[in-house]
Amino acid sequence: MIVKKHNIMIPKPRSNFVKVECDSCKNIKVLYTYSTKPVLCPSCNAELLVNTGGQAKILGNILETLD
Repeated sequence: MIVKKHNIMIPKPRSNFVKVECDSCKNIKVLYTYSTKPVLCPSCNAELLVNTGGQAKILGNILETLD
């Protein structure tokens, strides 16, 4: 049996990068959704992301998902 290239399914990862806006100073930062370390805003030191052992909890506003 011959399998054509267009029939082979490639799984997409569950993780991705997102643009997050800080609630207090409106600074924009790109974050990874499965980060292993907490991420702080570079200008006001507010927490933007808290690691939970799996998918991280994002505390800021998600503007867009990057591919």
